[in-house]
Amino acid sequence: MTRYSDDLIEEIKTSNDIVDVISQYVILKRSGRNFFGLCPFHKEKSPSFSVSPDKQIFHCFGCGVGGNVIHFVSKIENLDFKDTLELLANRANIELPTLSNFEDDKKEALKAKVYEINEVTAKFYHENLYKPTSKEAQEYIKKRKLDNKTLTSFMIGYSGKFDELYQLLKSKGFKEEEILASSLVNKAENGKYIDRFRRRLMFPIKDIRGRVIAFGGRVLDDSKPKYINSPENIVYSKGKNLFGLNIAKKGDTKKIIIVEGYMDAISLYQRGITNVVASLRNSSY
Repeated sequence: MTRYSDDLIEEIKTSNDIVDVISQYVILKRSGRNFFGLCPFHKEKSPSFSVSPDKQIFHCFGCGVGGNVIHFVSKIENLDFKDTLELLANRANIELPTLSNFEDDKKEALKAKVYEINEVTAKFYHENLYKPTSKEAQEYIKKRKLDNKTLTSFMIGYSGKFDELYQLLKSKGFKEEEILASSLVNKAENGKYIDRFRRRLMFPIKDIRGRVIAFGGRVLDDSKPKYINSPENIVYSKGKNLFGLNIAKKGDTKKIIIVEGYMDAISLYQRGITNVVASLRNSSY
């Protein structure tokens, strides 16, 4: 793995003003030379969370947590050091060096393609939901009384028939190796390609950074299995993720409600309970 130089890390820190970054998560008010707000890392009624624009550090006098902008983003987003640097570098339009090891570089390039494929797929499924050919999915949506805001927030969609997704991905220039690595398409013994998800209501699964990493699909008739889900692959580990966490983190993250399934989380969200996620550990393939 590439070790980022101290100079690059310093550039990333200085290019991300700590007040600007923390203001995206905490309401800050100036008091003297510093800014103060309610600490996002523990429950309090009086602001004890201090941010110094001069020193570019934060400190909570209540729970003792503190550090620079990297420490803050890492803690509040629950990211490791590498992912935190990537997020802040992207925010500041700083290009990070590629991995020096060829095999690692190749793996990272494939991961990037799979993320891209997943994003294209999520949009394809979501747009497909509104087409006249998706009546059964639309009827289910009406039955569950899901409004358009909820459908858009979770990018709920509808998968097509046989190899519609495969043909779309091929038309966009993705290679067969990349498509198969996404686990969205299977290759049959006769050499033909078939979409994993067909005629199912689709739930994109996103990581805490908002990247589409997997999918869950619900059947709309009495056939079995009722749900099928993406298997673990180059970008997805179900034990390390929670459905809806990318949305729940925008609200009250001091308390998180964990429910069993996608629709449980979505139904609560529509009723105004936004700090809810669904476990992926018990999902069957």
